[in-house]
Amino acid sequence: MKENNPQKIVYIVPSLDAGGAERFILDLIRNLNRNLFSPTLVLFSHGGFFETEAQKLGIDLIVLRKRFKFDPINFWKLYQTVKRLKPSIVHTQLGGDIYGRLVARLLKVPVIVSTEQNVQVGEPYLVRCLKTWTAKFAAKIIAVSQAVKIDAKKRYGLPETKLAVIYNGLEVAKFLTTKKPIKNDKVIFGSVGRLTRQKNYSLLLEALAELKDYRWEFRLAGEGELQSSLEQRIKELDLSDRIKLVGLQSDVKSFLADLDVFVLPSLWEGLGIVLLEAGLVGLPVLASRVDGISEVIKDGQTGILFNSNDRPDLVLKLRHILENSTKPELLALGKNLQSNIQTKFDIKLIAGQYQNLYLKLLDK
Repeated sequence: MKENNPQKIVYIVPSLDAGGAERFILDLIRNLNRNLFSPTLVLFSHGGFFETEAQKLGIDLIVLRKRFKFDPINFWKLYQTVKRLKPSIVHTQLGGDIYGRLVARLLKVPVIVSTEQNVQVGEPYLVRCLKTWTAKFAAKIIAVSQAVKIDAKKRYGLPETKLAVIYNGLEVAKFLTTKKPIKNDKVIFGSVGRLTRQKNYSLLLEALAELKDYRWEFRLAGEGELQSSLEQRIKELDLSDRIKLVGLQSDVKSFLADLDVFVLPSLWEGLGIVLLEAGLVGLPVLASRVDGISEVIKDGQTGILFNSNDRPDLVLKLRHILENSTKPELLALGKNLQSNIQTKFDIKLIAGQYQNLYLKLLDK
């Protein structure tokens, strides 16, 4: 491929709502070699939290508007947009797979690629059927972890040859921080994530309620459909002065830097980009022992794991942290995780893996 003739890539996703996977898309596009690839990002539903940032970064961005669950006019606009752009590659993810793969197939785009960002627990039957059908149009489906690969292979009946694993990455320099030891006896726990069933924050609230005799504070950044019920439960547990729901944070690094320990009690995770962010800040991490998370956090080496949805075990691990918060062993977990992320999850490394895959598929 000649470097003065970059191949056009169209990335198709519904929106840039606040989330680690949406953040990853922007970082991936930013780190592509512009001599080889010319990317355009199409949001077929709406703009979202990161839209303004994408514009400031100079990313070629097209925002369409979707009015209904199935919107023929929206589909037609997406078709016309991709037809006008004439890409060599269409790359879909985050709910863009059905529309995006079908449009690319109809337009005979040479290479269709999709990324599966999560273990799709609770996926509606019709969506699963449509994704299974349109997956046939893709040359390769990328899973962000071994856990996601196993789930996608089983859920959509995919052959091994159609799947690849490329971990998500992030801008290392953006988050890298030297974390100082905890100097006082008040431990500030925190988390970042959507307030949904998947993240299982209600379990964490119940566990913290059993540790009122210790000095701690918990800060939760994010929004979601469970916000009202979580706020109500905090009042019922009489923890309003110690647990703060602080909403979406535009500066995630600063939020994380003010914490002492990061907690992620998810019921399932594809990978958990927020774990990478917390790790680069140097935070010790306490997370649930589920596939996806276990590919980032090694218990006792780069963090602490508790048995998923097991409140007694979570209480035990939280108590251990509270009683050993000033010991160097806790901070060492954060340093080990930080080193591991720098080595394996740098977006420059990950973007290179995507580029190699694109080139290989184009050659075919």
